Amino acid sequence: MATAGRQRNAWEVQRAVVFALLLRELKARVGGQWIGAVWTLFEPLSHVLVLVAMFTLFVNRQAPVAGVEYAVFLVTGMLPYFLFQNLANRLMDGIEANRGLFAYRQVKPLDTLVARAVVEALMNMVVYAFTLGLLGWLGFHVLPTGPLELIGVQCVMFSLGFAYGLLCAVITNRRPRVKTFVKLLMMPLYLLSGVVFPVDFAPPDVLRWLLLNPLLHLVELSRHAFIAAYVPLELVNWQYPIMFTLATAAAALLLYRVERNRLMTS
Repeated sequence: MATAGRQRNAWEVQRAVVFALLLRELKARVGGQWIGAVWTLFEPLSHVLVLVAMFTLFVNRQAPVAGVEYAVFLVTGMLPYFLFQNLANRLMDGIEANRGLFAYRQVKPLDTLVARAVVEALMNMVVYAFTLGLLGWLGFHVLPTGPLELIGVQCVMFSLGFAYGLLCAVITNRRPRVKTFVKLLMMPLYLLSGVVFPVDFAPPDVLRWLLLNPLLHLVELSRHAFIAAYVPLELVNWQYPIMFTLATAAAALLLYRVERNRLMTS
């Protein structure tokens, strides 16, 4: 007599759900065709390359930091920041986009956000590799001097983007108009995080306020890990962005716990 199969535990069920959602998210992004996959990668890649070309050719041909190639300076700031920005924006829309799936009791809102976050991280890795490969082909020095440090920066940036995206997703589920404010906030953050220009020209009193932004720390650390000649700001450190990420994650998970039933029904 055949015996019944072993019942899966909660972790195995969630892992299977997230994997299925991951495949669904990938198919939705690429459209199920090869041209969709090409466009999915080309769109962010073209964005980065156009900005690099624009700032390099028309704004300033010389890097704002001596001994640093401007194209490499831009890429090592843009791509980590875009990982954070894309995670925040995509996760903020993730619950509404997948609400129909919550009729299945195995699918939870957090599962859909985890799947989206993994897709964004994979895309960022591919775009990073393509961009560095192209810059290397053009003759730029693109080998990081601290590869493990660079991986650490990307991991913290991913964690911060996921925590912030989860927090925004829960808040905007109840207050949809907040989405507009969150998206508008990305532009000043882009400038204040030292992505395009270094912020060391700011007066010391202003600089102390700018350093409250954890993204500035991570962008500076990214450049330091990539460029041997780059010296980060004096007060830049690992502890602050990590602690900020943990605090944001704790707040996001607590709010998600409180609002989880509303997220599935509203």
